[in-house]
Amino acid sequence: MNLNNKTKIIISILMLIFIIMPLTYAATGSYSLPQAKESITVEDNGLTKVTDEITYSITGTVNGVTRIIPLSGEQSIKDIQVETPGYHNKLEVQNGTNQVTIKVWLYKDEDKTQKVSDEDVTVIFHYNIEKGVKIYNDIAELQYMSWGNGWNQEIKSLKTMIKVPGNHQDTQYWNNPDTNVKSSQWNDENTLITEYNNIPSETTAEQRILMPKSFFKSTEHADIINKDAKVQIEQDQQDYVNKQNFNNTIWMIPSILALLLIFAPLAFYLKWGRNPKIIYKADYESQIPTNDSPVFVNAMIPGIVDELSPDAFTSTLLDLIDRKYYKIVVSNKDDTIIRRYEKNTLSLKLHEKDIIDFLANYENEKQQISLKSVGEDTYNVQKFVNAWKIDALKDVPVSRVNTYYNKSKENIMSGYNILAILVGVIFILGLLIFGSGNFVVIGIILSLILIIEQLIIFFFIDTPLGTWTYEGKEFHDKWKNFEKYIKDFSLINERPPESIQVWGKILVYATALGCADEVTKNMKKYIKMNNIPETVLYDLDVVSIGYFWGMYNMHRVFVPYGFNNPDYGNSGFDTGSFGDIGGPGSGGFGGGGGGVF
Repeated sequence: MNLNNKTKIIISILMLIFIIMPLTYAATGSYSLPQAKESITVEDNGLTKVTDEITYSITGTVNGVTRIIPLSGEQSIKDIQVETPGYHNKLEVQNGTNQVTIKVWLYKDEDKTQKVSDEDVTVIFHYNIEKGVKIYNDIAELQYMSWGNGWNQEIKSLKTMIKVPGNHQDTQYWNNPDTNVKSSQWNDENTLITEYNNIPSETTAEQRILMPKSFFKSTEHADIINKDAKVQIEQDQQDYVNKQNFNNTIWMIPSILALLLIFAPLAFYLKWGRNPKIIYKADYESQIPTNDSPVFVNAMIPGIVDELSPDAFTSTLLDLIDRKYYKIVVSNKDDTIIRRYEKNTLSLKLHEKDIIDFLANYENEKQQISLKSVGEDTYNVQKFVNAWKIDALKDVPVSRVNTYYNKSKENIMSGYNILAILVGVIFILGLLIFGSGNFVVIGIILSLILIIEQLIIFFFIDTPLGTWTYEGKEFHDKWKNFEKYIKDFSLINERPPESIQVWGKILVYATALGCADEVTKNMKKYIKMNNIPETVLYDLDVVSIGYFWGMYNMHRVFVPYGFNNPDYGNSGFDTGSFGDIGGPGSGGFGGGGGGVF
């Protein structure tokens, strides 16, 4: 190895050390600010003495904390001292052009080797500010930024105590702004105590006090400004208050509008969404209410009107079995085998013929069809079931649907949902970027509620403004009362079906209504209670399907495809401002921020 290569290696090692060394002092923690107290004493020579007592709630491990104090013009900070009760520290002061940064290294031990981790540390900063108090020709002023926008964490509780060198009765004071002020009052003749709650991150809190010049025996440490200021400051403050009130009023508008938009769907419902009152009144229906097909009942009752659920397919196949187009050969947990009867299909509707033609592809030489074998052909089964819906909906004519159900106002609600969501998003962005005043948070919360409400209505509430006609309401209520009857065994026991054979037709429509699981359990309970032997069930095809695993096998083969909709109902099975007048909120001095490092 020549010298040149050795030199390169040494340089590389040194560079690596310089890179790694700062990382050993890097903070791996974060902080929050539960509370802070500030004591500001204005001396009669214009000097301002400040004590900041800030509690840092530290998470993880940090090297220390910082306090950044902005300066303006000829202002300066002197006599900086720091206390850290219960901890050892090392003070580092960095003087910048327009600010002073106080770094306080924190240690648990006297040897200063153990960093602070996961604990609350109170750091007390003492310092004096020169040229902070302004003395004009007609008045003296303390314009102090009690909390600055240089903090990236919210301060939960802030208490300030400002002591002036004279009787407060001769003073005027303002809090700019007063948004987070809990209380502000003089507790004796010369000390103003102000309490703040929950000042957000990057937010200022300014306090401004006008005092007679006679309070000051000397102007040695004050900022002397050769002009009258009292009238202008009072006017500035009035303008500031007017602006705050205007902002509150302006930014109150989104809150009011969001609230109105939240209740608008209720108004729509009261005007357009209520169903008519009808004469029909019955506790339940023990007989099948109408002669409609399972497809039509499925489209009108259990879900969204004029849309089919996967139960429409299964109930149609059950109906074909009940009408003797198929017979059950055998049914158990592993498979259900059916055989097609040689029967004329001319009277069948198109969607019914579709099923027979499709299942014919799986017949063996004995015209028997194994549902297990059908289920193994997943691609073609899925393709067929999804396409079958188109023909099935032909048995749900629009003219008849419109006779029963009025969907004319649905587009109003859908359009409103989309518009309200967009308005809510615009309100939130506007309030976050431009908003100020007391109503910003309220407006954001109401806008979020508005967006969530509209999303729920749009995606999860079926036909919110759809209403039944008089004829349709009676149709709907009769079928819901029939559903009530077949799901409630006490009603079945009170008025049982005329015979065991009737249970076949009941299962057909229970499937269409999306409650086949509950009804199958009730049927089994009925058979057991009436001591009906299983041999009797063999000749009752749909009943035996319900009793001997057939319903489970049919759903396992056909229902999973669900018209690309897995939700098919309830048919599952057992599976600063130095040198001039500062505007309100500008902060004559003080403020700044801090953090951890």
